[in-house]
Amino acid sequence: MTKRIFRGIFLTAMAAMILAALLITLSVYYVYEMRMTEELRSEAAYILHGLSRAESELAYFEGFASPNRVTLVAADGTVLYDSSKKASGLDNHYHRPEVNEALKTGSGESRRYSSTLAETTFYYAVMTPDGNVLRLSNTRSSVLGIFLRIAPLLLLIMSGVAVVSLVIARLVSWRIVTPINTLNLDAPLENDVYDELSPLLLRLDRQKKQIAMQMKALAEKQHELSAVTENMREGLILLDANSHVISMNASAGRIFGVEAGRMAGSSILALVRDALVKEAIESAHRGSSADAVFERNGRHYQVLASPVAQNGSATDVVLLMLDITDRYTAEMSRREFTANVSHELKTPLTSISGYAEIMRDGLARPEDMKAFAARICDEANRMIALVNDILELSRLDEHKGLGEKTEVDLLQMAQSVARHFMPRAEEKGIILSVDGMDLSVYGYPALLNEMIANLVDNAVKYTDRGGAVRISVDQRDNSIVLSVCDTGIGIPEEHQPHVFERFYRVDKSHSKATGGTGLGLSIVKHGAAVHGAEIELESEVGKGTCVRLLFRYKTFNHDSDI
Repeated sequence: MTKRIFRGIFLTAMAAMILAALLITLSVYYVYEMRMTEELRSEAAYILHGLSRAESELAYFEGFASPNRVTLVAADGTVLYDSSKKASGLDNHYHRPEVNEALKTGSGESRRYSSTLAETTFYYAVMTPDGNVLRLSNTRSSVLGIFLRIAPLLLLIMSGVAVVSLVIARLVSWRIVTPINTLNLDAPLENDVYDELSPLLLRLDRQKKQIAMQMKALAEKQHELSAVTENMREGLILLDANSHVISMNASAGRIFGVEAGRMAGSSILALVRDALVKEAIESAHRGSSADAVFERNGRHYQVLASPVAQNGSATDVVLLMLDITDRYTAEMSRREFTANVSHELKTPLTSISGYAEIMRDGLARPEDMKAFAARICDEANRMIALVNDILELSRLDEHKGLGEKTEVDLLQMAQSVARHFMPRAEEKGIILSVDGMDLSVYGYPALLNEMIANLVDNAVKYTDRGGAVRISVDQRDNSIVLSVCDTGIGIPEEHQPHVFERFYRVDKSHSKATGGTGLGLSIVKHGAAVHGAEIELESEVGKGTCVRLLFRYKTFNHDSDI
């Protein structure tokens, strides 16, 4: 070990000697370069002084002599004069570094090295009073040239040492480096090397095992986290302190319609510009959790913004996006339903209260008492019908109180409903008919009866005297179709998508005159959903309306005469 240290010191000393020789050479060259630059600047100043007194710049250079090369360049780079070569044979000098710099700043310097000649050419350029560029240059030996001049002396001094040093260096490097280069780092303790490396190999072995265990644990955790986040239905986004995306799961990408893997580094404002969401993110950056609701592609999402604390201060932010469309829609429907129920109940109650107060205060004439009592009875019955329809919708929403499913003959049920409405139809001069195939579905009899009754009730109400209402049962593509068609007033196209909504009326004044709760078609819609049926609506103003229920349940064909 001592010998190796000694040899190392010896080699270091030789290297220091070589370095010193190089530093001396560089120092000499630096002084040489400074003198050359100063010489060019001084002569340039002298020439500029002469040019300021000359009639023209070109005339000044007639018979001019200088140890340096002198060139006069126009502002566009054209060479006007050169002391060494014919100006017309020289290329444009506009893009020469020293010329370009002089045109921009008033003066410029550069140097160009020739590896072939081991020479360096120094250039100094300055603006003349006429706006041209005066360039002076001189070529002298480079650092390499100077070094080559003293190389014989250096070689003489170091030649003997170099030969010996080379042999020693190769021997020492081979003996030291070879065992190290051949180390098996995958199994550090299996290496057969000199004892000095044993502590290092032991540490490498321990660190290797620790790193392997940590990498395995990290890989497992990363896999688990990726599996969780990528399979989440909720959107998950991690933002840095500048609200730029660090990572995003696939659900978040689907919400915003982007490829999650390509959004890293993008601003969250590129995805969502909602003011409430932005405010929630800013609040999370300040260390306080916040939430907001935004709409995207017809769906509503709740954003939960939570801060991620680092070193005691909140910087990063985690965004969790929950799809609350169903809850939001249900809440809006509940509010609308509550408002409609309140309004619909208030109207008959107000009427009943008014007539009752008149009768109580004795303000009604005896001959009007019967009419007032009849109005009170009508409004009470209207309110009872409304409450019954509301209760029916509630049972349908909760799928309660529907009874037992059984085989229901639709044609027979339609005939039964038609018989119930026949007196009203005859009173209005309406032809009410039933036809079709004797087909059955598996469903709730009471609910099916109410659905058909509501459709027939609407058809009779909104069909004028002399019109017709037709109930039919047919089969289409393995579906049973129950149709209720009329020749009534029809439904305008803009109202057709809404007629099955609760309390929706096309013409409130007309509906008031004909009665009804505004819930009949809503019951039909919910009843169809309970039976897995589809609803078709065709209507044209002035020509009539046709509502079809398509049941996709098993049919029972009895081949009966109708």
